[in-house]
Amino acid sequence: MKQKNLVTVIVAGFALCLMLSTTCEAAATTKATTKERKYTQSELRYMTSIIYCEARGESAAGRKAVGIVVMNRVRSKEFPNTVKDVIYQRGQFSPVRNGSMSRALSLYDQQKKKGKFNRDMTNCRKAAEEALKGSTTVKVRGKKKEMKKYLYFSRYIRNAKFQLGNHQFR
Repeated sequence: MKQKNLVTVIVAGFALCLMLSTTCEAAATTKATTKERKYTQSELRYMTSIIYCEARGESAAGRKAVGIVVMNRVRSKEFPNTVKDVIYQRGQFSPVRNGSMSRALSLYDQQKKKGKFNRDMTNCRKAAEEALKGSTTVKVRGKKKEMKKYLYFSRYIRNAKFQLGNHQFR
């Protein structure tokens, strides 16, 4: 009789462990997916266009880094809290001042209407999607680089802390 009870307890314990393991795994998966930020098509349009203007000739990591800086500004209390307002904040992005942002937005709209983006716009759009979803890391020489604290980038920037391609970040 004792052996039968012991087997029952062991089987029940094993079943409980299996259930808890599955529940914990599901909770971890849910937590990871809820961390991803939702974004609008308008945000994607603006982010893709600014990346196109600022970094279309850069590596995938360089394009994504520019998007991450925009999103860092959206999250910062020092800057406006929308993608569009960050991009159009007075004196911040030269493509806004020189008209290339308007041209990039028009090109984005034309290509979207045709249902096909060219390679440069596609690459910039992918970087924009990753930044908008909340990614804050880029891969540089096989290692992940955390970009959460960077709020500025330029070709030459005083007190730069990191360089990626033709951009310096601070």
